[in-house]
Amino acid sequence: MSALIKGNQFWKHFEQQEATIRQCLINQDYETLFPIVEALDEEVYENFGTHFFVENTYGEFEATFDTGPNKTCQYLGNMLVRLAPNGITKKWILHETLPPLSQKAIQAQVQIRDGVYTLSDFYAFYEVDDNSQTVSVKIYCPAFSLIDNDENKRLMSLYLLELALGQKEYEAYISNVTYLDQPDRNLKFCELMAFYDTLCDMAEEKGWKFYDSALDIYSVYQPYQDFAHDSLRKDMKIIFTTNPLLIETTLEKQGDVLLDMEAKQGEYGFIYYSNPYNNQQDAIYRQTLTKQFSDMFEKYPVARVIGGAMGKSYSYIDVAIFDRQEFGKLFARIQKQLRDNVKLHYSKFKDVLK
Repeated sequence: MSALIKGNQFWKHFEQQEATIRQCLINQDYETLFPIVEALDEEVYENFGTHFFVENTYGEFEATFDTGPNKTCQYLGNMLVRLAPNGITKKWILHETLPPLSQKAIQAQVQIRDGVYTLSDFYAFYEVDDNSQTVSVKIYCPAFSLIDNDENKRLMSLYLLELALGQKEYEAYISNVTYLDQPDRNLKFCELMAFYDTLCDMAEEKGWKFYDSALDIYSVYQPYQDFAHDSLRKDMKIIFTTNPLLIETTLEKQGDVLLDMEAKQGEYGFIYYSNPYNNQQDAIYRQTLTKQFSDMFEKYPVARVIGGAMGKSYSYIDVAIFDRQEFGKLFARIQKQLRDNVKLHYSKFKDVLK
């Protein structure tokens, strides 16, 4: 059963409980709510590797797919949001990744020795790098001096900063995270609860790039290899991707990321074709084709464009596929529509590891 089919099944299960969930949130009836949401969370985690929670934020009902940094899970979280029925999207705000300062963040507690601490007990000390448009952050709590294990303090800092900022801003703007046992007066700082607003105001003031989604953040690679090589996926001169780990592992002939997607009943692959112009027009043509596929997948969420590459002989459009059979049908239709202009082909990433 494909990830797409399982996604539609999830929303059927959610719709059956939706009225009860909303009423429980209104009445703060968490005893009734917890087992319902726990069952939905278990379903989402088993099928898509992401957690799921709901909250009532000042009268607004919100549902979140808490994917963490795993890009495969983020693609699936985005798929789930796109699959949501109209009846749900009219009543609920849906988050494909963790938003900033959610109820989960506000209610988060960590125990250090005999004390219990919340986000309001932590501070963010930070240093700005205008060239990379990123911020290096050091998290401070007076109780950190009581913890002997440095790695525990580092992991706690990562977790709490992600809760405070949400997944998108965390990935977009944070270059490095560590901890402080004592305040560093040479750095700017603010309360961790206020850091999201501080960061966003600063990014806007400096004109930094804004992202609508964590899946809009691209990395660019220039592989070190012999460009005289003109065979498939070995001729690449420049790669752009929203999934750096996929590119890094497949270039090293490792299949861990591919297996992760397969376990969730999806597939990573790429559309490719011979460069028609062998000049700068090839990049423009690839952008045009990419937009066509992106628009098509927006209408039919069987897949998602996740990046691509320009090569000496070929151009590539990388995709995450959520239903292999339905993608095959759609791809065949597009092949037929464009056959007078370009001959399109498809390959699994797995096939080029051999």
